Amino acid sequence: MKIPASTELADAVLSGEVAFTHPRGREWDVPRICPLCQRRMVVKLNPFGWEAACSRHGVLRSEWLEK
Repeated sequence: MKIPASTELADAVLSGEVAFTHPRGREWDVPRICPLCQRRMVVKLNPFGWEAACSRHGVLRSEWLEK
């Protein structure tokens, strides 16, 4: 999957414009659905966090949410 250079997803989440929703009882889980287009995202886990990529809206990293 080619990931676009767009920062639309990161901008929307970091500004508080949209929020991720998790299945009931799985609030600890990483986001798997893009809140902008409702498509499944490619999620990569690492020992320090996660990276979620939407094929249309770009990338969001867990480390960005901690700042």
